Amino acid sequence: MYLKLKRHVKVLLFALLGVAVLWLITRNQDVERIWKEFTEANFLWVLLSILAGILSHWVRALRWKLLINSLGHHPKTSTIFYAQMTGYLANLVVPRLGEITRCGTLASYSRAPFNALVGTVVAERVFDMIWLLVLIFITVIFQLSLLNDFLSTYIFNPLLATLEGYMWVILPAGLLALALMLYLLKTFREVSPHRQGLRAKVKRHLIGFWKGVVSLLHVKNRTLFLVYSVVIWTLYFFTVYFCFFALEATSVLGVVDGFTVLALGSLGVVAPVPGGVGTYHFIVITTLNELFGIVRESATSYAYIAHASQMVIIVLLGVISWIMLSLKIKNINPHDQEETEAEEL
Repeated sequence: MYLKLKRHVKVLLFALLGVAVLWLITRNQDVERIWKEFTEANFLWVLLSILAGILSHWVRALRWKLLINSLGHHPKTSTIFYAQMTGYLANLVVPRLGEITRCGTLASYSRAPFNALVGTVVAERVFDMIWLLVLIFITVIFQLSLLNDFLSTYIFNPLLATLEGYMWVILPAGLLALALMLYLLKTFREVSPHRQGLRAKVKRHLIGFWKGVVSLLHVKNRTLFLVYSVVIWTLYFFTVYFCFFALEATSVLGVVDGFTVLALGSLGVVAPVPGGVGTYHFIVITTLNELFGIVRESATSYAYIAHASQMVIIVLLGVISWIMLSLKIKNINPHDQEETEAEEL
């Protein structure tokens, strides 16, 4: 009961934080103008952005499938997609809950072990973080004169200030984590995973998790994995770029500007707030206003449109995926969900 209450309080606090940021963003703006621009937007471009977003989720499921296949398991692509989207839906409730949810869901509909699936998600996230850092680096190179002061003022200086303020917590926690890791390595090194008992069971889970983490090294078709990654981030770019043309004020922005908004906006999405609500809006509005001179009301309208369009995708596809999985569990044995090599896409 206490843990359930604690989880609900945590969700409420994160949601209130996002709402508070949104209020701070719009409190001194012309709300009527924001609403007018929002309602008069060219939603044909928004629809194209939504289609690009849907396709990006499907390609991401195909890429995740490559990692899972490298472990010797072959769930259907549709099942992987449904599990992934239910995970994204869960992320709107509790940040990072979706990673566990999609792994648990897929494990229930396939023979792939949960711990190994979690490892593949970790590998996927690390790989995507590298892509994001590369994107930010390239963006900075192309717009060094614009981004130099901006990144220092709104990203690096606040981050360094935060780290300095919590260094008394971060440093001991890091040392404790290192000591715990060394202790676990020493403890489990001599334990046979084939034996009975708690330590052997934990070691089996750790081995499974590690197999998932290093699944990137064992992907049979690495070229296809890289192609999927390029396609995913290209589609992410189009979700941002197409929305530029929904508003007259942002329609003057170009391709390089789109990559800039994508790179910096992604930092807001990874913040520990459900769906990036508030943090994404703040970064995108500040980027459009401070870097490109877009009036704040128009920048706010763009941020709401771009974010809302992707949230619509996650909610609709998440609900549909949950329904489809519910039908599967009623009519199909979960152990029949594996594909044969001939059936793979």
